[in-house]
Amino acid sequence: MWIVCAVFSVIFCIIGWIMALKKNIMGYWASASSLAFVSLTLLFGHKMVLDWVNKEDWSALLDVVPTMFSILSGYVIIMFLINAIIIGIMRKNDNS
Repeated sequence: MWIVCAVFSVIFCIIGWIMALKKNIMGYWASASSLAFVSLTLLFGHKMVLDWVNKEDWSALLDVVPTMFSILSGYVIIMFLINAIIIGIMRKNDNS
């Protein structure tokens, strides 16, 4: 499920870029939706790890969590930066 949320956040990010380039005010909503799906991605990833802990599946935790942490950390940083740029572009267009 966390992969689906990640895909939706990327889709909304692309929509935000398109709307920012067309100077459409709805770019704010697309960016906010993208950030909301980023948070849902993290929550679903945490839920998956919690399920493994409850089942005491330590081998799955040892195999997946270090790699998943690196990937999700990079994903969150990149998505926040991209959405901040989108919001900056939208604010610049509003002031012009």
